[in-house]
This record gives sequence, C-alpha cells and structure tokens, in this order.
Amino acid sequence: MNLLPKLKDINKHLNFAKKAFTRGSFRHFTNYIDGIIALNKKTIKKISDASLDEKYHSPINRILNEAKFEQEFLEKRYLNKINYLFKGHAVYLLLDDTLVERNGEKIEETQAHKDHAKNNFIIGHQFFTAILYTSILQLPLFPILYSKNTDSKIEMAKNTIDKGLSSIKIDTVIFDSWYSDKKIINKCLTKNVRVVCGIKTNRKISFENGKWISLSEFSNSIEIKKLEICSIKESKYRIYSSQVKLNGVPKIKMVISHEWNRKQKLWNKIHLISTNENDTVLEILCAYKIRWYIECYHRDIKQNLGFAEVFLRKKEGIVRHAIFVSIAYAILKLFMFLRGFTMSIGECCAYLQNTSAYNFMREIVEIDDKQTRLNVFEEAFKRKIDKV
Repeated sequence: MNLLPKLKDINKHLNFAKKAFTRGSFRHFTNYIDGIIALNKKTIKKISDASLDEKYHSPINRILNEAKFEQEFLEKRYLNKINYLFKGHAVYLLLDDTLVERNGEKIEETQAHKDHAKNNFIIGHQFFTAILYTSILQLPLFPILYSKNTDSKIEMAKNTIDKGLSSIKIDTVIFDSWYSDKKIINKCLTKNVRVVCGIKTNRKISFENGKWISLSEFSNSIEIKKLEICSIKESKYRIYSSQVKLNGVPKIKMVISHEWNRKQKLWNKIHLISTNENDTVLEILCAYKIRWYIECYHRDIKQNLGFAEVFLRKKEGIVRHAIFVSIAYAILKLFMFLRGFTMSIGECCAYLQNTSAYNFMREIVEIDDKQTRLNVFEEAFKRKIDKV
C-alpha cells in the first residue's frame, strides 16, 4: 500500500501559511504538499488515495480550484519569513522563465511558446520565475503564469523587483540576455540595485568617442592576443572588458568572455554587463555564474515535485499548483539547511519517503497495548482498502 504519513519535520515549516487558509483548507494544503514531496505518482487522486486524512480526492481538488485562498496574504507572509532568514547576507534576485508542455483544448491559458533550448515551439504554459539567492540558502518566489492575456514578462520582472524590495534588501539582480531590457535595468538603478546580466549581440554600444557600433561587429574584431586570462576554480577564460554605454542606459562595465579549454581553444563566448562600473571582471563572472541556480530549480521542480506532472484544466488550479510546488521546494531547502544536510532535492525527497514510512510503522509497533496496536494498524490499512 502506498501510504502517506505526515511529514512532521517538513510540515512545521508551513506554519507561516496557516492564516491564509481556513482550518480544513490548510489540512488539505498540507496533505498536498506532503504528496508532491513523498509520492512517486503526483496526481490529485494518488495523493488523496495515499493520505489517511482524505476520504475522497474532491477536497484537494477544491483547494486547488475553488476554495478560499488569500494568495497575496500568503505571499506577504512568505516574503517576511525569507527576510528573517536572509538578514545579514547579500541577496541576489535571479529572474528567468520555464515551460510546461500541455496539449488539450479545454486547458485554460495554453498557447504556443518558443522553446529556446530546442529552437522550436511547444503548446503549453510558460511561467515567469524568480529565486532569492544567498551563499547559505536559496528560496524561490511564487511563479507567475504568462500568456497573451497577462502582463508581459518585462512587466512581471519589474513588478517582481518592486515586490521583492518591499520586504527584502536586494543587492543584485541577475538575468540572461532575454531580460536585458532598459526598463528592467533602469528600474534597478532607480532602486540603487546592481544588475549583472547577459546582453544580445544585436545591441549597439558606444565608447568615449561617442560613436555607436553593433556589439557583434566589435566583439568579432577583437584579436585573441588582446584578451586577458582569468581563472575561476578549475575553469579558464579569455576576457575583454571595458566601460561602455548602451542605448537608454548610463555607463556600464562590459565583459566579453570566452571559455578556454585545455587545447587552448576558445568557445562559449558570452557578453555580460554590470551596472557597477567598479566591478572587476572576476566579480562579474562569479555573479553571473550564480544564475545557474535558477536552472537547477526548474529541473528540480519538474523532475522531483510534479511541476509538470499534475494535470489541471482551470487557470486557478494551474497557478495554485505552481505556487504550492514552489513552497514545497522552499521548505525542503529550509529543512536541509537547518539540519546541515548536503543533498539534492531528489535525494531529500527519497530520504523523507524512507524515514516517514519507517517512523509511521514504528509509531504503531511501539504502542504498548496489543489490542490498541492492532486496532490502529487495522484502521490505517482498512481505510486504504476501502478507498481502493
């Protein structure tokens, strides 16, 4: 039988969310979080069938699609919790987006999205995502569903920066070249927040002489012998750096970086900027490397927490599921941080599956009275058999 005991060590980190739900709704919400962490099959029916608290799958379905849910209040309490945890640490805000393939005429908000990794289009949902990073702990913000009926992703990025700064002191915002829009960069500058990001080679740059030139033309004209050598751990880079101006953006520090392999061949050229002109090349490269954490977050929630697995038709359910998954990821990261565990999200899920099943059986076995022990055991498995 696929039983879902309470993940007590995990659930205590959900106390910040209680006031956003009614008592019954919070119980269903907790069971759902436990299910997407501890079960291999992460569907509403499977979570309900595995839970000793749920007689039918309709209550969990309602918490996703219909029940009263104060999202703004929950998000505010979540940000306050993050602010408490991150005090005294430099905070980086990482921005990106991720795709979930979904086919079906009755699924709301689906449309064709460009998959840049595979260079084709897929039908499904796209979510704007963000992570708050420190050297000790990394926690996601709530994903935002993007479609032709919503704000643009540039507006979502600007709103996310405002929302994050309303609760947390953010030192640096990091994103790839897709988000290197002057509106986002200037938004950060007005808030006295540094930006480190990639830029596309179709941008125009200007040096002190005031002449504008395409970045691609300039980048291709640089002689290899003029590139500096820079090392980060075991990786070596050939670097060009200069202060330049972008259209609509004040003077910035630009870095053109090539990775340099053992055969002394250059590859993987990227173009980066920092709005802090005094940043060193090493500081810019190290900051941009942090962006990889949001790619790991996307992989973890899809492979281990059912982000792309649970099937829902209504927009409300699609959005709530994405939020609940991000909360599950956050409390797993917090659980590992507080216990000093160094493991992946997948390894943590497996650890909790094993320990929760063991603890559940141990609680039954350790009941002193034999008849009471048998009754508890029979009741647990009788309810499972009745549901099946």
